[in-house]
Amino acid sequence: MAKRIIVLILPAFGYLLLFPQTALLSARDGLLLWYQQVLPVIFPFMFLSTLAVRAVRASDLPRLVTRPLMAAFHCSAYGAFVILSGFLCGFPMGAFLTADLYQNGKISRNEAHLLLGFANNLSPGFILSYLSVQQMQLPREAGWFLFQILGAAVINGWIDARKNSIQITDDADTCETGSEPVRNTNLFSLIDSCIYDAMSSALRLGAYIMLFTILSGAIKTAVPSANPVILLLTSGIEVTAGIRMIAESGLSVSVKYIAVSALGAFGGLSALAQSVGIARMDQSMLFHYIKSRVKITLLAIGLSCAVLWAHSWISLP
Repeated sequence: MAKRIIVLILPAFGYLLLFPQTALLSARDGLLLWYQQVLPVIFPFMFLSTLAVRAVRASDLPRLVTRPLMAAFHCSAYGAFVILSGFLCGFPMGAFLTADLYQNGKISRNEAHLLLGFANNLSPGFILSYLSVQQMQLPREAGWFLFQILGAAVINGWIDARKNSIQITDDADTCETGSEPVRNTNLFSLIDSCIYDAMSSALRLGAYIMLFTILSGAIKTAVPSANPVILLLTSGIEVTAGIRMIAESGLSVSVKYIAVSALGAFGGLSALAQSVGIARMDQSMLFHYIKSRVKITLLAIGLSCAVLWAHSWISLP
């Protein structure tokens, strides 16, 4: 293990020493991306979701919302809450909430596996605004991007749910084995604890984004991105910068269309590392998570090709 770490560290130090200005600009870009776009969006959701997980019982969640999801994905009411939050809030909220619920004994390991496999994706707002409008400049196809990226995750979750045997329950008493309910806990102490945990996770996200932005800059410095293969590989490091790279490239519109859908479904190596780190996945969960992301990416590619094939439904310039 030590030799492998040294093999990674030495080239990294060499890059920082030989290209300090490039590394500085990359680090600054990553920090600004986190500070201006990620932190203002993700921190409120992390705080409120953590507070809800620790202060609300499964039976308190609205059945009108949770029941359909429980039936479709064979999950508990808490699992339905993770699905809603994961799909609405974006990376890495699904993994963050799954880990918090599992560590607090509110969902089983089997259900945690299921949720990690599909409830951790790009947010609809990111797909509709940044991906389809700002970068791809295809506002009329925004709904199709949403269908391809999040639809692939839904399909994968539905298939995996057929293999799971999770008892559906409205009450957390059957699965809350790790701790007592927190209703009698001092409210301010609870809020302070939730702020600390949410901010700690948000800071880790910033560090991941900065590190992978530096890595992306290093690869672009070492290898010219004019080669389409190199371009696609480099864009997979960090999803926000990667989508911009693909959109600004000289690839055909059809290739761009499929590539950004695949990248959006995969989420990039940065989002993968963020999710694994925040959820503190063991080897079994990590293998399942990576396998699920690969399946979702392949499904997204298939859906994108199907939409392009049905050209009478979609009009690309």
